[in-house]
Amino acid sequence: MTNIPTPEDALHFAESVRKWQQVLNLGDWRIEKGLKPAKNAMASVEFNDGARLATYRLGDFGAERICRQSLDQTALHELLHVFLHDLITAAQDQKSSVELLEKEEHRVVNLLEKLLSKDSNGVSKSH
Repeated sequence: MTNIPTPEDALHFAESVRKWQQVLNLGDWRIEKGLKPAKNAMASVEFNDGARLATYRLGDFGAERICRQSLDQTALHELLHVFLHDLITAAQDQKSSVELLEKEEHRVVNLLEKLLSKDSNGVSKSH
């Protein structure tokens, strides 16, 4: 038996994608919903690096209950793939310089530092 998100679920997922795109500072990516379902996954993301396009797809959630929280967490999961894409691509490219790898690593570290150092009111803690 399949457990496919409804059109309403897909709208909530799209809202979560936009939220996480902003939180993760991914404004230089065009992130769009694909037409085909994800295969053997709750969701997936594919990349067109030249166009800075990430295409996500929703799939079968299997035994996972589909609710706002599971949709939001799944959207975060897929956007983290986008967030890490440039670092992984640079690390896999034999022509990448040490400087490029350090730049991509610092992009990740700086944002994580900013996000993780906030208190419960969303205010950055002082060092």
